[in-house]
Amino acid sequence: MERYSCKQLKSLVASGVAKDVTYANERSDIPESYTQIGYAAGIYGCNGMLLKGESGQLYAVTGRTSAIYIF
Repeated sequence: MERYSCKQLKSLVASGVAKDVTYANERSDIPESYTQIGYAAGIYGCNGMLLKGESGQLYAVTGRTSAIYIF
């Protein structure tokens, strides 16, 4: 698992490489099975995640929201 900065995760979303799921409310918001391939951590713990679906699609949680605990 690789460590990213929140800025890197946001740039992946802005460039269209990853889909933003920061404000997702349930696991079904990602329509396929996935694995965590990266994270962003700071002083207060985990600040973001990078997930990869079985189709190869990337999903990013770019902030410290409840989506971190859902996925």
